[in-house]
Amino acid sequence: MGEKPDWLPDIVSVDGEWNEVVAKLYKIFEKDFKQTKPTFNGKEIWWDRRKLEDSVYEEAFWHLITTQDSTTGDRLLDNRRAERLNWCVPIIFNADDKAVKVWDFKEAGAYLRTYLWLEDFDYAIVLEKRTIRYRYQEIYFLITAFHVDGESRRRNLRKKYEKRER
Repeated sequence: MGEKPDWLPDIVSVDGEWNEVVAKLYKIFEKDFKQTKPTFNGKEIWWDRRKLEDSVYEEAFWHLITTQDSTTGDRLLDNRRAERLNWCVPIIFNADDKAVKVWDFKEAGAYLRTYLWLEDFDYAIVLEKRTIRYRYQEIYFLITAFHVDGESRRRNLRKKYEKRER
């Protein structure tokens, strides 16, 4: 593992009562995404602002702190992902740092996605370039960000990097 970059914050504790933990994490999301309004390569970053039935939080927020249970289909808190929520925007802002591996990869279905991988610290962000036609504006849409847990996920990211768009 490499040396932790100065710009990378410490992880956040996710110990405690569920509602308090989620509220604390949402404050980070609000500060980093709603107040800071991050950009990448000079383009705004948008995210899924939908709030599903009975939720007070946006879908993008849930995708940054939870993972989908393969058995039930429910989204469950992913401690390793949630405690790194405050890494997402600093990595985007510091994408030109040699610690961050950045590349474009054409996914199945012809979606061109941009990966930002802080490889030594097992955290990846996936953005997708989109055009907002009614505004004649290109943006990046936040697809997800996650803790890279396990060698198979690392191998998958390395394969995508090897097959990246040039």
